[in-house]
Amino acid sequence: DQGGAGGGTSSNRLDDRQLLAGVDDRDPEAFRALMERYGSQVINLAFRFLGTVADSEDVAQDVLLALYQHPPRWDPSTKLSTWLYRVTVNRCLDLLRKPSAARRTLSLDAPAEEEGSPLAERLPDPSTISAREQIAQAERATLLRQAVAALPVDLRRPLILSTFEELSHEEIARVLKLTPKAVERRLARARTILKS
Repeated sequence: DQGGAGGGTSSNRLDDRQLLAGVDDRDPEAFRALMERYGSQVINLAFRFLGTVADSEDVAQDVLLALYQHPPRWDPSTKLSTWLYRVTVNRCLDLLRKPSAARRTLSLDAPAEEEGSPLAERLPDPSTISAREQIAQAERATLLRQAVAALPVDLRRPLILSTFEELSHEEIARVLKLTPKAVERRLARARTILKS
């Protein structure tokens, strides 16, 4: 990820390696630019695992704080987003292992945008489809959420990263520390289970 977006400040025009160097030097502008570049992605990924905006924002805060306190060494063959995905998935799984996590449900929808929330993704406008289709979609979404939540965690993680984060098999392999072939096998098993 070279990141992007030109905006007003010069830090917005820097690539990830330059921003990480700034974070390493404790430059608050570099850290702010990385938060703007990746904050929404981290929150949305966490939301898909945890299902609540509050928990997702807590995880994102932890992940970005870890980035500030211990910037990863830059490996030009990988993306910063790979490191962020790996840390985010691990933090989510740690949270889900806690006893209080039993109340949480997996969400496959992007979180609805709330006032003051930095979330970028929006849900489709319900006014563009009929009431009957809305009900059918809601029922399908509920069934899908239940089916994905019931998957073993080793199948659920690659499925979420592939289907909802749209990562390639190679990127998922780097995030989960697997081979691309293992990712392919797990995705095939997950999809077979979901179809049944």
